[in-house]
Formats: sequence, C-alpha cells, structure tokens
Amino acid sequence: MIMDTTGLELKSPTELVITRTFAAPRRLVWDAMTTPEYVRRWYGLRILTVTICEIDLRVGGTWRFVLRAPNGSEHGFTGVYREIAAPDRLVYTENYEAIGPGHEVLVTTTFEEHDGKTMLKSRLVYRSEADRDAHLHSGMETGMRESFERLEQLLTTLA
Repeated sequence: MIMDTTGLELKSPTELVITRTFAAPRRLVWDAMTTPEYVRRWYGLRILTVTICEIDLRVGGTWRFVLRAPNGSEHGFTGVYREIAAPDRLVYTENYEAIGPGHEVLVTTTFEEHDGKTMLKSRLVYRSEADRDAHLHSGMETGMRESFERLEQLLTTLA
C-alpha cells in the first residue's frame, strides 16, 4: 500500500505549490519524469491512454503529451523547457491545448533527496487568478494524485 504524501498549497492568487515525497532516489524520479517510455506509464488517470509523449529535454526544447479518454476525446498538454539542471531542477511552461495560447503556467520543479527518498516540489505560477482557479476546478488535483500514485508504483519497479 502506497501512502499518499502529496500536498497542494495555495500560495497566492496566481500561485500554488505541489509537494510529494517518493521512496526513491532523485535520479530515478528525474528519469521517470523526463523519459518518454516512463512518462507513458504513469502520466494521467488510469482510464486515459497516453497517445503522444514527446520530450525534447533541452533548454528551448518542447514537450507534448496527449491523453485519450475512453469516449475517444483527446486532451493535449504542451510546453517549453526553460531551465534544466539534472537531477536538481526543471523549469518549463505548461498549457492545456484546448484553451489555446495565453494561459501558460510556469512550473519550477525541484528534486531534493534525503535518506534515499525524494521530495518533489513544483511551484506553479499562473498568468491570472482565473487561470489558477480554472485549473483547480478542472479536476487537476484528482489527476495529480492518481498520476503520482502511478509514478510511485513505477519507481518501485525501476529501483
């Protein structure tokens, strides 16, 4: 049984912070979050299928994930890598393609290892309070928790 150690904190009208501790070294967590073959195995809700998982892991490189729901609808997410300091820090933009440009979120993720466990901390900065609230009301917390649970399960197979 995996214990959910995910935290979600509203820091300001345009910012939230997500934390999660994984029972794995940070290099493994980093690899699982930046390698397409691994991301396909944990990203999104279990009922969704990752149909596209593209990662060009370099500053200025892009990423794109597309999820297909059982009803055939597709949900695309894309962004640009702004800073890469493996395995400590990753900064990138994220946008839900359905809402179009102008709503990108700036995500800064850090990976801190202590005693073989990794604390992931993601700071999400939105362009507006309305964008932050729309993201929160989209069901993102449920998806995030289930994705992190799936990531934790994957990490046990990679260790």
